[in-house]
Amino acid sequence: MADFTGARLYVYARSFGTVLQIDGEIDSSNAENVAEVIRRFARLKTPLILDLSHLDFLSIDGFRALLVLNNEHQRARVHCSVVAGTAMLPLLHIVNAHGLPVVGSVAEALQLIEDIVRAQRQLRSEMFRYRQPRHEAGRIAAVPSDNVKV
Repeated sequence: MADFTGARLYVYARSFGTVLQIDGEIDSSNAENVAEVIRRFARLKTPLILDLSHLDFLSIDGFRALLVLNNEHQRARVHCSVVAGTAMLPLLHIVNAHGLPVVGSVAEALQLIEDIVRAQRQLRSEMFRYRQPRHEAGRIAAVPSDNVKV
């Protein structure tokens, strides 16, 4: 647990990602500190779930920090889901095109990550299965066909 002048952050490691639960208040006095800690976890390149469902208050500065983090996560290709709560809902209604990957619960976020991982594994497996080895492709091209006149 970490305390940021009104906000507390709890970290839970799960099989498919890391859950960062934040409760209390995120405002102008602590938004950057909270964002910096989230950045540290994003550097691990494992999926993140920001559980904000226990927040009592989220200021415009806190919301802006979340938007910046979301942009950074997208550029770094770090999957991140946000579990919104009552403190965040008014801001989500005001800012329509926020682009935040909002989910309804931590369980839903974990399921989404599991589905993504499963789809990636299946795609890799299919690519491997249908890929013809190079040495066989070269050998086939070197064998003359019966229809070719020499």
